[in-house]
Formats: sequence, structure tokens, C-alpha cells
Amino acid sequence: MSKVKIKVARIEEVGESRAGPQVCITFAIDCGTGHFRVPIRLDVSDYDDTEVVQAARSSLHRTFVELAEQTQRWKLSPQELRLLSDMSLRARK
Repeated sequence: MSKVKIKVARIEEVGESRAGPQVCITFAIDCGTGHFRVPIRLDVSDYDDTEVVQAARSSLHRTFVELAEQTQRWKLSPQELRLLSDMSLRARK
């Protein structure tokens, strides 16, 4: 598995919530052949300008922890992957 690279791609004010103005910190994630962006919205009043990126990083981490927990049962062992590969009906090149 290739190393995952995560960087802040964009920081922008995005409007209002009930609590007031919001900021959106968008993370660009590069994991080899896959590239995607994850926007994290935070209330501006909750954090100082210097703290907002740290808070967004923490939120991104929580999101991926929850994702890992919810998809844990999808994980296949090496033996299960080999079995699936052996069952493939596609013609081998």
C-alpha cells in the first residue's frame, strides 16, 4: 500500500449556521491511484484563526476513525482475498 498524503487544499468562509459564520477547510488526500477531497465545516466563533486548521485536522481524524470502525467487517484476510481471486470467472491474460 502506498503512503497517503494529506494536505490542506483550501480554507474559505462558506456562510452561516445557527451559531454564526462558518469556515470550510478542504483536505486533499492522495493515496496512490486515488485522489479525493474532504471538506470540514466549523463555526468561526468556536475557534481562533490560528486554531481552525488544528480543529479541522482533529475532525478529519474522527471522521476516518468512524469510517474504519464502520467498515471493519468488510476487511478480508489474505486467504479470503486469494479465495475470491481463485473464484474469478474472468479470463486470465
